[in-house]
Amino acid sequence: MKKLITTILLLTGLSLGAHAQYKAAFGVRFNGGPALTAKFATGNNEAAEALLSGFGNGLKGTLLYEWHNPAFGTNQWRWYYGLGAHLGASPDRNWRNDRPGPDGDFHVGADGILGIEHTFREIPLNISADWKPEFNFVNYTGLALPVFGASARLAF
Repeated sequence: MKKLITTILLLTGLSLGAHAQYKAAFGVRFNGGPALTAKFATGNNEAAEALLSGFGNGLKGTLLYEWHNPAFGTNQWRWYYGLGAHLGASPDRNWRNDRPGPDGDFHVGADGILGIEHTFREIPLNISADWKPEFNFVNYTGLALPVFGASARLAF
């Protein structure tokens, strides 16, 4: 098992090449609680990112489309910005004040993202820090501005 993991890490590290780019990256995002993140390069310095996080006793899915640009004169560092949407559902309780809800809890909204990421050349690791404001327009209407997060992903 140890040899298999070492071989995969070595091949993945070699595939990153001199540009420190990735075709796909999977990992964890921390924003008050853990979330799963998957990011896929779509070409032309663009990427699509999917997030799956919990809220209350439910789940929230977010899809983002991002534009990436080199930062600090190197391709290992990139800043990015993008837009997207989220959809959340909880089966039976209002997660904000723990009141029973007759139909559960459901919300829909728009998202923005602005961040910076670093992909290591030596190991298949991508890390990022971002600001992701959200606006809910179905249930809990309003703007959430202090939404900061950090992610760590295995890059392929």
